[in-house]
Amino acid sequence: MTTAALHPGFRPAKYLAVARTALRQALAERAAIVGRMAFYFVILLIFSQLWYVVGEMGALGELGATEFLWYLALTEWVMLSLTPVHLDIEADVRSGEIAYRLSRPISYLGGRLAEAAGDCALRAVTLGIWGFAMAYLLAGSLPKDPSGLLLALPLGVLALWLGLVSMAAIGVTAFWLQDCSPVYLVWQKAAFILGGLMLPLEIYPDWLRQVADWTPFSAFMYGVGRMSFGFDPVLAGEVALRLVGWSLLTTLLLVWMYRRALRGLEVNGG
Repeated sequence: MTTAALHPGFRPAKYLAVARTALRQALAERAAIVGRMAFYFVILLIFSQLWYVVGEMGALGELGATEFLWYLALTEWVMLSLTPVHLDIEADVRSGEIAYRLSRPISYLGGRLAEAAGDCALRAVTLGIWGFAMAYLLAGSLPKDPSGLLLALPLGVLALWLGLVSMAAIGVTAFWLQDCSPVYLVWQKAAFILGGLMLPLEIYPDWLRQVADWTPFSAFMYGVGRMSFGFDPVLAGEVALRLVGWSLLTTLLLVWMYRRALRGLEVNGG
């Protein structure tokens, strides 16, 4: 297989077409859409009851149960909107399908990311509208300062891109491991804990919060969810810069890993 076939020229129109096709395919899978929406609702329902019980005990401090529920709605929106592109890459490697995909006049990695982006866009829109409605229904109102939710939208888009390139990098490990699920589970649990999926980092011990701040996860989820506590454009700008910076670093890592994987295929006659 030639190097030209492995690294075709970048043509945005091709990748946009792939993303649109993936979006239309995902739109046709109505059962999956309904399933995600139902799961999202169950999570919000359970934790809305928990927050109100804890709030009545005075354990939430200055923040109320309403803000905590909207925080969870935002962090879960980011997590549930991600497309598991790592599973697609792993399946291609294990089945040998990747050999055929590499011969196409489009970058394999770019194509997979475009597909994931199209599917992710549909998830983000449907779950975003659904989550907003359910959070309002369960909380009974918007947060005290609902203008912060406007900042959460662009931050959520940046966070989703960081999540997609991170999961693609996890998928590329299948070239060496065959099964990338252990790597994904470590990443997922780190995101849950260090990203503050269920609880904002304000209530973490100082040492754990400092550790979280040195990882991409605090910006990935906490940075988005934090906007439910009020309008803070300075903080939003800092979170955006961190998301862009971590996305660039992760993308560079992904490209480096992918090129090494392709060199391994060439050496082994793949």
